[in-house]
Amino acid sequence: MIKESLSTIFHVEIYALIGFIIFFTFFIVVSVQAFVMKKEVVNKLSSMPLDESEIHINQTTAK
Repeated sequence: MIKESLSTIFHVEIYALIGFIIFFTFFIVVSVQAFVMKKEVVNKLSSMPLDESEIHINQTTAK
C-alpha cells in the first residue's frame, strides 16, 4: 500500500535527495564549527553542567 502511494507521487526520489543534502550540509556546518571553536569556549561549555553559580543565576532570573 505504501509503495503504491509513493509511486503515484511525481518525482518522489527528489525528496530523499533533498533531505540527504540538508542533513549532510547541517552535519558539515556543525563539524566545522566544532573544529574552529576556541579552546576557552570549549572549556567553558564543558564546565557548564557542573557550575553551581550558573544554576543559581538562572534560578534567580527565572522568578
